[in-house]
Amino acid sequence: MKLGDHSIKPTKIICLGRNYVEHAKEMKAKIPKEPIFFVKTLNTLVTNGNPIIYPKLLYNTQEYNRVDHEVELAFIVSKTCKNIQSEHAYEYIEGYTIFLDITARKMQISDRNINLPWYRSKNFDTFGPIGPRITPCSEIEDPHNLELQLKINGEVRQHSNTKYLIFKIPETLAFLSKFITLVPGDIIATGTPSGVGPIQPRDLIEASIEQIGKITHKVILEE
Repeated sequence: MKLGDHSIKPTKIICLGRNYVEHAKEMKAKIPKEPIFFVKTLNTLVTNGNPIIYPKLLYNTQEYNRVDHEVELAFIVSKTCKNIQSEHAYEYIEGYTIFLDITARKMQISDRNINLPWYRSKNFDTFGPIGPRITPCSEIEDPHNLELQLKINGEVRQHSNTKYLIFKIPETLAFLSKFITLVPGDIIATGTPSGVGPIQPRDLIEASIEQIGKITHKVILEE
């Protein structure tokens, strides 16, 4: 997969949940005491300008017909790491990009309420837009002071700053590396701020993070 001038071959996408206080509150969830993480699969990835496909399975079913946007700062692993210390974390990061954790929200809530995993609600095809490029660490002085924003049809839905991340990037990478061996190209998404909400077929999504750029995606109904 090519992001700007970089080509990456991720083996996994790891996402943090509830990593902004206000988002945890809007989801009526407790503030976590340690990072909460889950995996998205590679079939979700779609690069800038390509459509997000709204599955007919969700659209035509009252029980499941809500799909939400979640804009996130992501970072790309540069070299294999396992059991690293947080003070060495930046030695293992290639750079930063924009990630959208598209979520079948009604399905997620339904599964969670009967103690099933979140897997299927997170992993429909195209539910992981990413791009437009990887901004090298050398170009971003402080990844914990970046404005991020998401618009639907020109209307701002999410707007925050990465300074509000509960678990910062070094802590996150060190924590994950205790459980999982991370390899070059792996994608770590740091969580979404408040303001998540539904998308519909024909919507135009624009997500931006300062010093990185903007990704634009049209939502289309599955044929």
